[in-house]
Amino acid sequence: MGITIHYSGKLDAPRVLPALLTAARHFCFQRKWRYVDVDDRILGKLDDGTPIDDLLRGIIAQPHPESESVWLTFNQQGELCFYHARAQPGHYWKQSGGFTKTQFAPLDVHISICELLQLIRDKYFPSLRVVDEGEYWETRDPAHLAQNFDASNTLIDQLVDTLRKHQWLSFERGAKIAARDPLWKRGYGRSAGRN
Repeated sequence: MGITIHYSGKLDAPRVLPALLTAARHFCFQRKWRYVDVDDRILGKLDDGTPIDDLLRGIIAQPHPESESVWLTFNQQGELCFYHARAQPGHYWKQSGGFTKTQFAPLDVHISICELLQLIRDKYFPSLRVVDEGEYWETRDPAHLAQNFDASNTLIDQLVDTLRKHQWLSFERGAKIAARDPLWKRGYGRSAGRN
C-alpha cells in the first residue's frame, strides 16, 4: 500500500544499454543518489523449472532512505527485469519490469524518479511504459501529486486507526524494526542436546 511508480518494457535497440546506463549514473551523481552497478550471470532454474543462463546488466539507484530503490536492470534480450534468488541455490524468480514505492519520501524524490524515467524514455528507450499511481507522470502537476500523496496518507491513517481500535494491530507508523536473534539463539532449547 502506498504510491508507487511502475515501469516496464524491452529496449528497442539493446546496443543503447551502455549509453542508457551512463546517463542514469550521471543523473544519480548529479542528485547525490547512491547506486550500485549490476553485471551478473544468472545460471540455474526459474520457479517453473525452466533452465536459465542469462546476463543481467544495469544499475540499482537509491534516491532517498524513505524511498524504495529504482531497478534499471536488463537481461540479454534487453528486457527490463530482475532475477530474485530463491532459498534453494540456483533457483530464481523472474520479475519483469520494476516498481518503486515513494509514499514515505519527499515529493521531489517522486518527481526526480519520473524525470529519470523520462530522460531514459526520450533518449534511449521509447517503448518504456510507466504507470504512476501518484499521476505525476501523466500530469506533470506537483500540486496534483501532493493531493494524491495526502489522500493515500489519509487512507493509510484510517486503516491504522481501524486496526488499532479493534486491537488487530499494535505498531507505530514509521518506527524502525530492531533486529532480534531467532529463538534458538536466545537460550531456548539448551537442554535439547542433553536429552
